[in-house]
Amino acid sequence: MVSPPPPPPTVEARAANLFVGDRLNIDGQLIEAPWRWRGHRDGTANQLWLPLDLLVGRFGFRRSTQPNGQQLQWYGSKASLKSLPQITLQDEVALNVAEWLTTTGVKIKRKSKTLHVELPTPRLKGLRQGKGSNSNRLVLDLSGPALLQSLDNNLLLNLQATVKQRRQMKALGLMPKQQRNGLMLIGQAEALSSLTLDKPWRIVLDGIGKHSNTTNLRSPLLNPSIQALIQRGLIFDTKVLNVGVKPLQITRVGTNLSKQGLLLRPLPQINHQQGLRFLNQLAQPADALIAINGGFFNRVRQLPLGALRRDGTWFSGPILNRGAIGWGPSGHLSFGRLQLQQELQGSKGQRWNLETLNSGYVQRGLSRYTRAWGPIYQALSGEEKAMMIINGRVVQSFQQVQLARGVPLRKDGDLVVARGGFPLPSATGETVSIRMKASHPLGELPQVLGGGPLLLQNGRVVLSGRQEGFSPSFLSLAAPRSVVGQGGGKLWLLTLKGAKGSDPTLLETSLALQQLGIRDGLNLDGGSSTSLLVANQLVVTGRGTPPRIHNGLGLILRHHKGNPKKANKPLKNARGQDRIANK
Repeated sequence: MVSPPPPPPTVEARAANLFVGDRLNIDGQLIEAPWRWRGHRDGTANQLWLPLDLLVGRFGFRRSTQPNGQQLQWYGSKASLKSLPQITLQDEVALNVAEWLTTTGVKIKRKSKTLHVELPTPRLKGLRQGKGSNSNRLVLDLSGPALLQSLDNNLLLNLQATVKQRRQMKALGLMPKQQRNGLMLIGQAEALSSLTLDKPWRIVLDGIGKHSNTTNLRSPLLNPSIQALIQRGLIFDTKVLNVGVKPLQITRVGTNLSKQGLLLRPLPQINHQQGLRFLNQLAQPADALIAINGGFFNRVRQLPLGALRRDGTWFSGPILNRGAIGWGPSGHLSFGRLQLQQELQGSKGQRWNLETLNSGYVQRGLSRYTRAWGPIYQALSGEEKAMMIINGRVVQSFQQVQLARGVPLRKDGDLVVARGGFPLPSATGETVSIRMKASHPLGELPQVLGGGPLLLQNGRVVLSGRQEGFSPSFLSLAAPRSVVGQGGGKLWLLTLKGAKGSDPTLLETSLALQQLGIRDGLNLDGGSSTSLLVANQLVVTGRGTPPRIHNGLGLILRHHKGNPKKANKPLKNARGQDRIANK
């Protein structure tokens, strides 16, 4: 854990009433996800902590941006996210939603490590299409509340609709299919955004008439650019591979960059490093035809936690000697563990270490921020001072109050921030210099992306998560995985998930890569961040709903090298949920 989560509220101390688990059965849909329950012996819950990603993707909670910050809404209940107590479950930020669920009629039962969630299935009483500017809106009038679950690219509404109602939906461009556990809208999870309302019970769907792919792989395979690449040797497939007795579903893209006419590029946010994006919002401005999610980030502050360098510019420096890849024009990847050795030198020979560069990793000492961080730096901790260096001279110093408001970052300047009571090393007017050297040659290459842990080198498992600063709980976690690898003359982008139940551990991921003939492999951010985009279609997501992430890794056709100015153009109608907890 990089930094501690906000403390949970005061709760009863009786350990006998505390239960934790890692599986949920939501109206018949069995998934792996952490939960924490505290309550009475009669089975009623005082507290039920569930991951925020799960609430958005599997219950229908809506997260929106309001003038006063992020807001969470579900069937008439609203609250600002910053006002809600949060805890960390495994690698997820969780909220206490016991009251939200029970007041809506949700029944919760515990059975060993599995939490059973049930809500009576309501009837669809009628549907109404909006008019004029709201013509892409559909209002569903219900006899009671219903759960909304994003299942890959399908949207499952736990309600019952008549044949006539399904025909009406089909006429609007939807693809409804009534199942035992609800109404499935095929291929609509990305195209539609939803809002739940009470008094009376309603579900509002926005975006009808926008078609999405009906299967994970079929639509991208029909794309002319993907077809042309496959004819030149690109591999794009899904297979099931057994590691021991555990079957894993592996989706992979394998390419010889020069033969397929592709470039590999990091996909950062260009203008600032705070905030999250959907993978297509990172891929489209760079003209990336294929993309995978990238490195870790602080979910609460939405800031990077690892190496990110593009075309020689450090958007974020490495932390904790974690695994990374680096490459030059040839596209051949160099794998290793990476640190940046930064040193500030005073005019009288004094030397101070600069711990991080453009990073959301906060610790006591000195850290450095450049214009690549964004136009403004705002304090990331409660005790900070800073000094601005321009052309080798300290031109201004800042106190906590100024840093809390935000100070501009100049293109020709370096802001050195002192945290945790560490003194500023130099006064205004003094001359200083900054020297920087990478601990591994890959850090000198123009393109760098960090993740971790490092999984394979030269075909050998080199998994050593503690050496890279990962917690024991993270290392033992079974979760969806994203991986970048190299072997058999190809570069590989892969996702791995459990084919029939449990997801892979890091060791199982390493062993699966070995079976596939991959010689070098780096773990990227996984869990609910896992996402693979092909021809602007999400073919894999970690928890069944499109996630927001901080950065990615993309394959670009050589005649589309990307236009940096294009990165400023906002994209609309993306859908998913925020990634808001520390790794």
